[in-house]
Amino acid sequence: MSSLKLSALCALLFSLTIGCNNLEFSPNQSFDRNSPIDLNAKNIAKLNNNINNTDDTVRFILTGDTQRSYDQARAMIAVVNKNYPKLNFVLLNGDISDFGLLQEMEWVTKIYEDLKAPYITVIGNHDLVANGLNTYKRMFGPLNFSFIFKKVKFILHDNNGREYNFNGKIPDLDWISKEIQTDNSVNAIVAVGHIPPTSTDYDAKLKDGYETLLNSNSKVVASFHAHENTNKIHFADSGPVPFITSNAVTNREFLYVEIANGKLLKYDPISY
Repeated sequence: MSSLKLSALCALLFSLTIGCNNLEFSPNQSFDRNSPIDLNAKNIAKLNNNINNTDDTVRFILTGDTQRSYDQARAMIAVVNKNYPKLNFVLLNGDISDFGLLQEMEWVTKIYEDLKAPYITVIGNHDLVANGLNTYKRMFGPLNFSFIFKKVKFILHDNNGREYNFNGKIPDLDWISKEIQTDNSVNAIVAVGHIPPTSTDYDAKLKDGYETLLNSNSKVVASFHAHENTNKIHFADSGPVPFITSNAVTNREFLYVEIANGKLLKYDPISY
């Protein structure tokens, strides 16, 4: 083979190699070479590494439903970074994506990288469509998990009943029941799930059980939700725990929450 032909063949093979490395073979793929991994665990580690033991107040922002609201998300992050210097973390309460696509979740994580505070996510119903379940689990981690910060235990869970055909298993009440059993190292408990129990997308068979379970433990100070693109609060007949729904990123509103000494001090809706 002539040197000219050999050079041409090498150039062709090189271009094909580069092209293949950049290809996304399916819109439903779970990851690519740029996909972050286990972000919830990494951000919880950052949170605990930066803990200020001289201040017992937990300050966090609750938001949700970022899907396709990228400009509004950037605006929110700018406001949060500027106005909340003592903020501990942000809870992104579900619907990171609209269609359960990897590209959507990567876009959102890229935007949230600009937060000065760590952020922690919960899975939403839109995150479960297409191949979103596998993408979410690889990028963020388990669907049900908990962590303790300044004596407050956060119980984050999948409660998207409709996406499981209301099979009577979502949310996992047995798992939540074990999680709310705590010792004296915890003085407050917060539950976080995307769907409010009053929603038609919540498994109606589990609504009363969920509300009764949370109201059975005096340490539970609130259950936080999103999904309905409005700010509202609900109390069950079974007790005093507030079931609080935050407005959506698309509506340019979030909740600013403070908890201290086992008490829910504030949950203020903030427009931006």
